[in-house]
Amino acid sequence: MKKILLLVIPFILSACSADIGRSWAENDCSKMRNNADRELCYKDVDRTFRDD
Repeated sequence: MKKILLLVIPFILSACSADIGRSWAENDCSKMRNNADRELCYKDVDRTFRDD
C-alpha cells in the first residue's frame, strides 16, 4: 500500500502545482496596466498551461 501511495502522490502534487502556477501567472497578468500586454500575457499563460 505504501508503494502505491508513493507512486500516486507525485502525480497529485504535480496536478495541484500546475493549477497553482496558472493561478499565480494569471494574477500577475491582471496587474498589467497596458491592455495589449495583459491580453498577450493571458494568451501566453493559456498556451503554457494548455492540456494537450
